[in-house]
Amino acid sequence: MRYLSLSDRDREEMLKALGLPSQEALMRDAVGEDIPFIETPDIPSLSESELQRHMEALASLNAHDLLIFAGGGAYDVYTPSVVGHILLRSEFYTAYTPYQPEVSQGTLQAMYEFQSMMAEIAAMEVANSSMYDGATALAEAILMSFRLKRKYRVLLPKSLNPLYRRVIDTYLPDFAEVREYSYTASGEADLPELLSLIDGETASVVVQSPNYFGVMENLRAIGSAVKDRDVLLVVHYDPVAATVFTPPGEVGADIATAEGQVLGLPLGFGGPYVGIMVSWKRYVRQMPGRIVAETTDVDGRRGFVTTLQAREQHIRRAKATSNICTNNQLMALAVAVYTALLGKEGLRKIALTTYSKTRYFANNLPDGYRVAFNGTPFREVVIEAPLKAEELIERAAEEGFLLGPAVPDLGDRHLLVAFTDRHTKGDIDALLGLLKRLR
Repeated sequence: MRYLSLSDRDREEMLKALGLPSQEALMRDAVGEDIPFIETPDIPSLSESELQRHMEALASLNAHDLLIFAGGGAYDVYTPSVVGHILLRSEFYTAYTPYQPEVSQGTLQAMYEFQSMMAEIAAMEVANSSMYDGATALAEAILMSFRLKRKYRVLLPKSLNPLYRRVIDTYLPDFAEVREYSYTASGEADLPELLSLIDGETASVVVQSPNYFGVMENLRAIGSAVKDRDVLLVVHYDPVAATVFTPPGEVGADIATAEGQVLGLPLGFGGPYVGIMVSWKRYVRQMPGRIVAETTDVDGRRGFVTTLQAREQHIRRAKATSNICTNNQLMALAVAVYTALLGKEGLRKIALTTYSKTRYFANNLPDGYRVAFNGTPFREVVIEAPLKAEELIERAAEEGFLLGPAVPDLGDRHLLVAFTDRHTKGDIDALLGLLKRLR
């Protein structure tokens, strides 16, 4: 019993106090009668070898050889083998919680290097040591803007990733207000409409670039337009694109966030991924999550520690900037290894080739297909097909190509197609040939 939080007697007393006859009644009282309870599955008794054969047979039903052109926030990027080799070193994947720096110097230095590289890519001053993913990083940035401005209204683009919007809706308190601004025929933000929505109660303006449609926003124009309006500019950016396009720190961004998956993390059924958050020193006390700093010990030797911990939930819970007091360290380590391995020129090369592949596809679409927006594309484009998007996605999968997702807000014939460093010209030509047949 020493390892169990509750005994049967404890549960009976709690149910009696609640006036409920059973744990099932408690669950039904909490979630409602309309949600069915799943019965215990009928699992056959198998030996280990029989179970292995059974699982291999199930796995063989999966498609293993699809050419992945799907996007929408997760991309089929290449992961150099050295990344996995370093992650599998036991001193990293069993690392001790770094609040005791004397036994955590390796982990702390890896976190510090991650922060330094992410801040440099964004052309800003300070980054934390990672968030859970891009969506939570953006939601936390909005909450950070509320704390800084002591206002509770945020402007979001209608071109924002819809999954991010769902996370934001979950994160924001009931008293916060969200207003949306639209986009033009180019797929870029409707700047006049955006400016018309800013008022004295607005804390921040959010811009995603490239946005959900794959269109690069004119961040300089937006930053210049909002800089004198007493609002904070929050930019959600692509860290690869930022190496060739203007980074958020050079366009007036106050807070910048990103999804780090494009920096060498493989697809994994939705994760785990890693969120990036970057800002300026003047705002650092309102940044959530861990921050690692460089220091010296009593003998003058270089060392690393977590710093400004009073912002964190484990030190002063009532004063915490967020309930996040941890970070996705193993994924952040992977990103740091990948970024260090490629260096500035390597990242620029990937960015330029990704941009070129996207343009090549958009410029060579067969008759019956068209690009939905004429803005500058990066990594992915929305196309309008001559048949319904869901049908096209299904038929393409049958022929070995994974496309999508569909973009129903634009119409039932619109879908995303994405490109990464893994795609060759031959792959793209094969996809164009497939689209020519599927009309």
